[in-house]
Amino acid sequence: MEIHSIGYHHAHDSSFAIDRPDGCGQSWLFLLFHTPVTVRVGGKNVQVSAGCCMIYSAGTPQYYAACEEHYMDDWFHFTVEPMDTVLFRELDIPLNTPLQLSDAAECSALVRTMNYEHHNSKLYHVDIVELYMKILFIQISRQVHAPRLRATQKASVKHDQLVALRWRIFHQIESVGSVSELAAELSMSVSSLQHSYKALFGENITHDIVLSRVEKAKILLASTDLPLRLIAEQSGYHNEFHMMRQFKERTGMTASEYRAFCK
Repeated sequence: MEIHSIGYHHAHDSSFAIDRPDGCGQSWLFLLFHTPVTVRVGGKNVQVSAGCCMIYSAGTPQYYAACEEHYMDDWFHFTVEPMDTVLFRELDIPLNTPLQLSDAAECSALVRTMNYEHHNSKLYHVDIVELYMKILFIQISRQVHAPRLRATQKASVKHDQLVALRWRIFHQIESVGSVSELAAELSMSVSSLQHSYKALFGENITHDIVLSRVEKAKILLASTDLPLRLIAEQSGYHNEFHMMRQFKERTGMTASEYRAFCK
């Protein structure tokens, strides 16, 4: 990639408009809008806010115009070699469409540095401009895709929390409260927890909790002489009556019958 012309913080009045039906020939165009602007996308004029940018590929029709009393932008025309298009694909930067940036000032600062380097004749200034241009496009990709990345990271955290919760259910059942208490721990609604758990593990969370509590009670009944009250407590129940009811439903035997059977 190589820049041919560049401008930083160029200002115009309300009559400013650019209309290039055939684009800029073989040149690409980068624009960073510092004021609201009207652009033509897909044959329709739309107004976009300050802090948006556009990257026009070669031969793409260009129309952008002031829509308020003042207009200001950063811009540069540049050529792209076939191998350079790989960068845009890898960065997943949409072309020929307005892109809302989360920190336009940071991108504008890069254009300012590029503008300075382009207009001096110091050693390697062309190479430095190209490097800054690549940094700019990387920064744009990061800013454009940040919401999606945050969503992905949030989903990853949620996944890890659910995996950790299931481990607790089957290894530390005495520390596991009710579904509503677990939902509160994870800052989720009960329905969201139930749905997410089922989607990830293919089993209802209540089923896993009851299964684990009954299995823990079975181990304690078979291997200790603890009273039912303590067995219920160590199995995560609030009282032995709740344990005895679920135990009978799951095993077909009372807790006492099961203990006698194991002796």
